[in-house]
Order: sequence, then structure tokens, then C-alpha cells
Amino acid sequence: MRLFALLFLPTVSAYVPYHGAATRSPLFTRPTPALNAIEIPEVDAINEITDDVSGKVQDAVGKIDDLVLKRIVRAVNHAPVLVTLSTLLSSLGSSKFGVDIGPGALSFITPAGLSVPTWVGYTIPILVASQAAAVVRSALADSDELSQGDISAMAVSNWAMTKALSSGSMCSWVTAAIASNYYGRNGGGSEAPSIKNLSIQVASSVSTAAAVLAVSTNLPKWIPFLSGQPELTAVIGLLGLLGVTTGDGNGKVKKLVNGAIAGGMLLKAIAGGALSLTTKNILSTGFVVTAATAYVAAAALKRANDAL
Repeated sequence: MRLFALLFLPTVSAYVPYHGAATRSPLFTRPTPALNAIEIPEVDAINEITDDVSGKVQDAVGKIDDLVLKRIVRAVNHAPVLVTLSTLLSSLGSSKFGVDIGPGALSFITPAGLSVPTWVGYTIPILVASQAAAVVRSALADSDELSQGDISAMAVSNWAMTKALSSGSMCSWVTAAIASNYYGRNGGGSEAPSIKNLSIQVASSVSTAAAVLAVSTNLPKWIPFLSGQPELTAVIGLLGLLGVTTGDGNGKVKKLVNGAIAGGMLLKAIAGGALSLTTKNILSTGFVVTAATAYVAAAALKRANDAL
């Protein structure tokens, strides 16, 4: 019987459903590899190409910024001084950045008995040419050599000098002196001369001397006592010029310009016979003006010599 059961068991088991797959333990399940662990060579190559192109584009844009856009921005930053300098050149009839400006562009209002030589007017071409060079150099440099404060001071000075040189009135010269001396009043007056500050220091020197002489010329209009006394008015003007010459904070440029103005006035007086040692001339009040001119010129020239 037992032998019969053993022989019959394989036959019966063939008709029994197999449920092994449904009850198979997970321990025997074949692991499925993670998707992110699969390396796709084609995608990596595309990423490398994209990164390379992106880097080259950024480098190209950076070079454009350095070579073009930064200089355009600097040129725009310098626009105020460029516009006012162009206006100044136009008012003086210059088409060659100031080189073609004659000395007659500058004229002083002086009391009777005093006269500033025409050659002092050559300071104006120096002013214009040096400023044009400074602005172009700063605009094209790798970094701004002129600060926004420098540019603003130059622009205001140019505007005031344009008015003064065009009208030549006392008020315009006083305005020019105040405007152009702003740079000096804020610490730039005693700086060593350079292409950066030469123009505004020249403008400050010329406009200050012109304003002092113009105010002294108009004093008789306000002070009746001085009416009809041109020699006294001239001496007052010389004293004002002496104060400007010996003032604290004058830089080399201002000392040289003041020396040129005062020395030129003395030379003109001598050329006009002011030092003629005749009794009439010595006893005249005009001789006092000559002596005062000589004193101011000596003081101005001494400081100019010290500045060299």
C-alpha cells in the first residue's frame, strides 16, 4: 500500500496548481539597477559642448564690455565736460581744440593806468588744449582718471568761462572766479600741476585776477569818493591783486599766472615811459601807481620763481 502511494504521488502532483511565483520571497528577487546610475555617453557629450559654448560666449561678452561698452559708459560719464568744452570752443571760434585760439580771446577790465599785456591771453589755448587732452585720456583709459567731482567742476568752470570770455563784464568774471575756484576751495588748488588739473587751475588763476581788476575798476560807481581819482582806484586794484598773489593755498600754476599778469603789467608800464625820471613824472600821482605795480610784480614774480 505504501509502495502504491509513492508511485501515485507524482501523478497527482501534476494536476495541482503551482503558486511558487506568488509566494516567492523578495530575498530571491533580482535587483533592478537605478536609472540615474546608468551612464549615457551621448548626454555627457552634449553637456560638455553646451558648457564650452556658454563659457566662450561669456568670455566674448566680457571682452566686449572691457573694450567697447565700458569706454562708451565712460564717454557718457564725461559728457558734461565734453559739451561745455565744445560750447567754449565754439564761442571762441576754435575748430582745432584750442590750438587756433589767439591771445586776443582774453581781455581784462582794468583801472586807468594799468594794462595787462595781450600775450597773457595765451593762457586760454593752454586751458582748452590741456582739458581736451585730460578728458580724452580719461575717457579712453582702463579706469576713470577724472572723478565725477572733477568732471562736474570742469563743466561748471567751462560754462562760467564761456560767459566771461564772451561778454567780458564784471559780473561774468566774478561768476567765473567763484565757479572755477570751487575745485581749489575743495582741496585741489595746491595740487602739483598735471594734465588732470592744469586747465581748471589756469581758469581759476585768470578769472580771479580778471575779477579783482574788474571790481576795482567799477568801484567809483559805488563809492563817490573815488570818482575822478583813477590813480587811487588803480592802487586799490593792485592791492587786491597782491592779496590774490600772496594768498594761502595757491598752487604752482596760480603763482606762475599771477606772476605773468603782474610782471606783464609792469613791463607795459615801463614801455609806456612810466619810469622816466623827470621831475614832472616823479611828482605825478601816476608814479605812485608805477611804484605799486613794481611792488606787486616783485612779490608775484618771487612766488612764481619759488614755484619753479
